[in-house]
Amino acid sequence: MREIREGFTYVRAHTWLWGTFAAATIAYLLFMGPTEVLLPFLVKNELGGTSRTLGFVFASGGVGAIGAALIMGQAGIPRRFITFMYITWTLATLAVAGYGIAHVPWQLMAACLMCNGLETAGTIVWATTKHRLVPGPLLGRVASFDWFISVGLVPLSFALTAPVAAAIGARATLVVAGVLGAAVTFAALFLPGMRRVERNASLLDPKHSLDHMWIGV
Repeated sequence: MREIREGFTYVRAHTWLWGTFAAATIAYLLFMGPTEVLLPFLVKNELGGTSRTLGFVFASGGVGAIGAALIMGQAGIPRRFITFMYITWTLATLAVAGYGIAHVPWQLMAACLMCNGLETAGTIVWATTKHRLVPGPLLGRVASFDWFISVGLVPLSFALTAPVAAAIGARATLVVAGVLGAAVTFAALFLPGMRRVERNASLLDPKHSLDHMWIGV
């Protein structure tokens, strides 16, 4: 219990940690259920696709994630890493709305590629930033809080998806989830103190380049 309190105290003292946990919790609540539940529904019932169609959509997301990882591996972590992280996550979440407005499979594939690619780019920066800034003895506890808090409402997201879709429609649910999730994510960037860590010149030393870090993903 003492160690848990120490980890919680550390998280609470750093806006870039607790603010990101909170933003992820709300964003995942908004878009995770609609994405996982309604995308297969949309492919089958709205586009007349098959399991192969859905497979190509998901595979496009994988291509996006691999491409983002390769690009980040070459480019390294940007100087304004918090800003970069939130912008990529905002655009990735907004891409969820693309599922709701797609009318042919290739449009779904493009939305999935953008969503997964941008999310991966932001997550690489996020994981690297935690390893770079969180003291080693606290890293495990901070990572545990990250997962415990960020995905804490995902089961509720799954439970609410069907009733909401039944009320406003599957497409509208995806659009609303993407737009609201993006708005919440972008708003978190402007929490007081959120970008303070990226203004600290001591954290921008070239030795902290991505090529010299272990990225825990």
